[in-house]
Amino acid sequence: MLSPDYYDKCTKQLIELFSELDNAIISDITRRLLKNGEMTETAIWQAKQLQEAGMVYEDVLAEISARSGQSQEEIKRIFEEAGVTATRNDNAFAKAAGFKEIRTFSKAALQTLNAGYVKCAGDMSNLTLTTANTSQQLYISAVNNAYMQIMSGAFDYNTAIRNAVRSAAAEGAEVMYPSGHIDKLDVAVRRSVLTGVGQTCRQLSEINAQEMGTDLMEITAHSGARPSHAEWQGQVVSLSGRKGYLSKSDIGYGTGDGFGGWNCRHDWYPFFEGISTRAYTDERLKELNAKNSEYNGEMYSEYEISQMQRKMERDIRSRKREIAAYKAAIDCETNNKLKTDFETDFNLSSVKLKRQEKELADFLKETGNMPDSSRVWNNGFDKSLSQKAVWANKKSLEFQNLIGTVTSNGYTVTSVSDHFGPRAVARNLSVEDVRNALTNPLHTGKIKLDSKGRKSIEFIGNKARPQLNPETGTLATVWETGSKTRKKYGGVP
Repeated sequence: MLSPDYYDKCTKQLIELFSELDNAIISDITRRLLKNGEMTETAIWQAKQLQEAGMVYEDVLAEISARSGQSQEEIKRIFEEAGVTATRNDNAFAKAAGFKEIRTFSKAALQTLNAGYVKCAGDMSNLTLTTANTSQQLYISAVNNAYMQIMSGAFDYNTAIRNAVRSAAAEGAEVMYPSGHIDKLDVAVRRSVLTGVGQTCRQLSEINAQEMGTDLMEITAHSGARPSHAEWQGQVVSLSGRKGYLSKSDIGYGTGDGFGGWNCRHDWYPFFEGISTRAYTDERLKELNAKNSEYNGEMYSEYEISQMQRKMERDIRSRKREIAAYKAAIDCETNNKLKTDFETDFNLSSVKLKRQEKELADFLKETGNMPDSSRVWNNGFDKSLSQKAVWANKKSLEFQNLIGTVTSNGYTVTSVSDHFGPRAVARNLSVEDVRNALTNPLHTGKIKLDSKGRKSIEFIGNKARPQLNPETGTLATVWETGSKTRKKYGGVP
């Protein structure tokens, strides 16, 4: 028997390994997107993209091959450790009931453990290889979308490429099942290994029960169980289907959505009739399934709360992958304008990340749930990148201090847009540069309307050119004052 907590943590190192692969793939796609150059309608350009797509495929296969040995060894370690832990836990129940403990694996147990490992390793290898195909398609889709945006005139080259990088990062590395279903790489790895380990160890516990001379198994129980599993968790099952107990078919054993199926963290252990006492009373099981967790004034079950937490964690992982992609773009881009735009994207995503992390922290504090660092881990988001994100967030938020500033023509700043701070930081502008432009401008423009009917006034300062919505008082965006503009309005060189 393995505990729900054990299932939660046993794949941590393997997920970190495949997170590294995920980031390597997205970084490679980002670099190739930036190599495209100006897009034209020529057959030469289209042929180049097909060549690049083929190289993405080859590169991903190389990345997978480089990690193959390490991942196989880690899967083997997980299975061996899980088998020992499951048998040790089964022994604890046997000892409590006065039965003989199992000191060594039987031939049947060893065969079961090895077969489980071989199957899981094979499934993982086949799944991971499909990542080369999905990554190639991801690159082709990103390039084609950028091409259509530019040729239609909807976006300029820089914006289309930024959109392509953002889209590729959001998708991330994926695997494709034989059915055609697609999953994120980290989700597929976790599901495959947890399912394989769980099925193997449940079979081990069956063998252990037979060797201990009992036909009964008690199912573990945990808060946050999905509703269909909450119906039978904590109950006793007869392996032979004896009356008075649940049968294997009652709990869906052997099916994907039943006991021991996809992502199931329930397990079972030998139960000795007339000697063992159920670990969970009916009253306790009702408490586990009740809507007794409060969040934002509403009551939820533990399962509902856990699903909210998983969603927040997935969003944070995705945001970190996006930031890593922007960093890769910044490092390899030579076009100063596009590089500054990517720096703006990096800063804005850093602000959003810190906001998401705070939301998760507040959620955990209110609900009493525990944080799970493995579920927000992104191997490409290392300490150095994390520090850069923290700095970008801090500098971007400093521009909120402009709220309350009164402009030279009497408007009051009431808010600062989400994009303003990140853009100012990317353009090497300070709060004082912007404040000086608002209160002591070289020139104040006329009120203009954009395509959406929003009004704006531009204040041209010696270093900054902020734009303010006179109706709402919102600072919308800011540009650096060029040397020609500064000279035109008598600024200081």
